[in-house]
Amino acid sequence: MKNSLQSKKAKLFAAILPSLRSNTAYFSLNTIKHALTSAGIVLADDTLREYMSEAMATGIVGDAGRGWYSRHDKSISLDPKPITKLIRTVTKAFPLLDFCGWSTIQLNPFAQHLLARTTTFLYAESDTLESIAGHLRGEGWDAWPNPGKKEAEQFVRPGEKTGILRPAVVKQPASTGHQAPIEKVLVDLKIESARLKLMDWTEVQRIIDNILRSGLLQLPVLLGYAEAKREVFESGEITN
Repeated sequence: MKNSLQSKKAKLFAAILPSLRSNTAYFSLNTIKHALTSAGIVLADDTLREYMSEAMATGIVGDAGRGWYSRHDKSISLDPKPITKLIRTVTKAFPLLDFCGWSTIQLNPFAQHLLARTTTFLYAESDTLESIAGHLRGEGWDAWPNPGKKEAEQFVRPGEKTGILRPAVVKQPASTGHQAPIEKVLVDLKIESARLKLMDWTEVQRIIDNILRSGLLQLPVLLGYAEAKREVFESGEITN
């Protein structure tokens, strides 16, 4: 029995996981189970999870979050510098405010062409957006509290100090130092690009694909936030 398990483990580590890694940057536990079944290998769930823990510990796969794995082993992050001034300005005026932000300029390393138009996004509780926008305008920002699609098309002009303020979603990923995590940025990028026409849709998809190919993300965090945003849209709390 022991030799049989060792043989199955060897096939998992030497053949199945390397094959999955070569085919896709991310794969789930269910995908691994299907690959095992196709190879005629049967493993109890507890045994498979034990083996996957060992595979992560030894660097065969990276940990992409609950039940997700990756060929990447190093987390990917965005340059914090483009958002530093905004964070400093808002923190000074509202020291107790819970908020986070990101800028399209942070995505330049993953774009085919440098993004010439800058738009910065800030997310906070909905009842604080008007106050934040008023303060930012006093600091020279072109700040817009939760503009709709038509309003944005008519008035919002992307620029170095253009700020779009949006209500924060309760289930959004936790930020560090008010910097939006990359999992949140990718979801927001797709939503805001559709709402504000930030860039061509093919460029949006190229950026997302390049990020997914570049490093380790936490997929459950990304997918959970995407679902939370979908629920908010459907509830009518966010309008186009």
